Amino acid sequence: MNIDKESIRNHLTRNLSRDIFVYPDSLRFSRNLTFFTLKDYNEKYLGIMGQEEQIRGTGLKDQVGSDIPIESIKRYIIRLFERSDGSLKELLNIFPELNPSPIGAITSFGFGDRLGIANAAHIRALKEQKKMVPVLAQQSVRELSKTKKDFDTVIKQSMWNILQEGYSGKWGADADHIKEKEYFIKAAEAGMTMYTLDTSEHLDEEVLNMTSSRIKKNYQLDNKYIKKILKEYLDKKIKIDGYEIYFDEITLIRLALAYGRALKFIKEIFEVLSGRMEAFDYEISFDETNTITTPEAHYFIINEMRRSNISFTSLALRFPGTFEKGIDYIGNIEEFDRSINIHALICRKFGDYKLSLHSGSDKLSIYPSFVRNTQNLFHIKTSGTSWLEAVRTIASTNPPFFRELFQIALDTFNENKKAYHINLDKSIIPTSTESIKDNDLPDTLNDQNLRRLFHIAYGAILEKKEKHLMRLLFENEQIHYDYLFKNFKKHFDRLKY
Repeated sequence: MNIDKESIRNHLTRNLSRDIFVYPDSLRFSRNLTFFTLKDYNEKYLGIMGQEEQIRGTGLKDQVGSDIPIESIKRYIIRLFERSDGSLKELLNIFPELNPSPIGAITSFGFGDRLGIANAAHIRALKEQKKMVPVLAQQSVRELSKTKKDFDTVIKQSMWNILQEGYSGKWGADADHIKEKEYFIKAAEAGMTMYTLDTSEHLDEEVLNMTSSRIKKNYQLDNKYIKKILKEYLDKKIKIDGYEIYFDEITLIRLALAYGRALKFIKEIFEVLSGRMEAFDYEISFDETNTITTPEAHYFIINEMRRSNISFTSLALRFPGTFEKGIDYIGNIEEFDRSINIHALICRKFGDYKLSLHSGSDKLSIYPSFVRNTQNLFHIKTSGTSWLEAVRTIASTNPPFFRELFQIALDTFNENKKAYHINLDKSIIPTSTESIKDNDLPDTLNDQNLRRLFHIAYGAILEKKEKHLMRLLFENEQIHYDYLFKNFKKHFDRLKY
């Protein structure tokens, strides 16, 4: 029986309780069945409308309540199911496109979702964009530890958000900023499709600022690797659109010593992942360092990976300026523009990969430069900015609870700061929010210091108040979504998409 989408919505509205809300964009169709997401005052559910024998044929077993007959359509019923792992497993057999997939070297945007409920609003914001593929399941090992999750859970939460919003396009799942081989393996077993390798623990940054005499004193330079690098690059001049890269001896020695171990690890992890899957996105990150990536270093890194037959999708460099969590760029925008210009030229010379901007949350002042110089081919990672909109929602809807969260963030500041590189001193943070009017509390999330305070406090807050927090966000879901939508509209407006 062919029924148009509007008629199905009408049937659902007439036959379900007024206490139940059906997400209008969630309708999906297969085997004369209609699948949809709905919620009541307590929970969200998966609903199926169709003939009983066909619903039974889906294999879904975690039924909730009794069947609801459709009075106007003979033999049609509505059956509700838990949004369980078992339900999702059967749904993936029906809708395999729900699985994440590699994105490749096309424009993409990463939406970190620490709570597992923000992706729905991310998808809504993305609908106004063109030619931008979302990375929806994006979390680091650090975030997994603080949220008490694993990679498998993160993917499943994104899938439920996708089902709710009716998204049908390609999407990625990023195991972000991984440093240890064991976590790459765990991420691969869970089905992640993008792997961001954090090279910071395999770099020797100190050598980049050493004098040549000190280098000769502290390092053994008469080895095969140094000789191979000198033979390959010494006195080479590479011209790129009017810019010249030149490799003299001391520059090459510094590059080999600084990046050699990282390049070896990059290759090791590439081989580990290649042995487990046919296709994946591989991002190499050099951003978690103190040393700004030079054009010579960029060229050297890429060329060495090419020579080692390492396939990769994107590269995150350390640009000039400060990229702190949840606030705008701190630094000279003209200097950033000059830097990204030459790096983008190098990127286009090699081709087949894109530049990635990490800690991209709220870096609105440099977005135009980033987009212009990369010629709209890039990846951007955001994460904490979505968490902050959840906190803003609490400030808007339950001021006393927001004040509780503020106190937790303040009390745990010193411990929280250990996991993040932020230039924030506790002495400049207000000691209380009691003097702030309730109506003004949401705007406190515009203050740079309070943004950073809450940004790093999510682990402590979830440990103490997760159940109450998630309940309030469930009850005020549309307000939460509206805040998220408004936030990402600002991001996308600056990206000129």
